[in-house]
Amino acid sequence: MTEFAAWLDLAGARVFALSATLFVLMNAAAIALVVAKRDRAIVNRWTARWLAANMLLLGAGIGVPIAAKVVRITVDAFSSAPTVVPANDEELERQVPPQR
Repeated sequence: MTEFAAWLDLAGARVFALSATLFVLMNAAAIALVVAKRDRAIVNRWTARWLAANMLLLGAGIGVPIAAKVVRITVDAFSSAPTVVPANDEELERQVPPQR
C-alpha cells in the first residue's frame, strides 16, 4: 500500500505542477496577444473560452491533489485496520474481554 500512497502523492504533485505551468503560459500568451493586436474584438470573442480554460486548470490544479490526499488518507486508514476476523463468538470473547 505504501507504493500506491507514494504514487498518489506523485500524481497529485504532477497534476498541480502541470496545471500551474499551463495556467501561467496560457495567460501570458493571452496578455501578449491582446497587447500585440490591440483589438477589443479578440477580448470579446475569446473571454468565455479563456475563462473556461482557467477554471478547468484551477479546478484540476487544486482538486486533484486534494482528492489524492483524501484517497491516500483513506487507504492508509484502512490498510492499518486489523484484518483478522474471529471465527466464532468464543474466539471473539477471548480476544476482547467483557467489560465490567
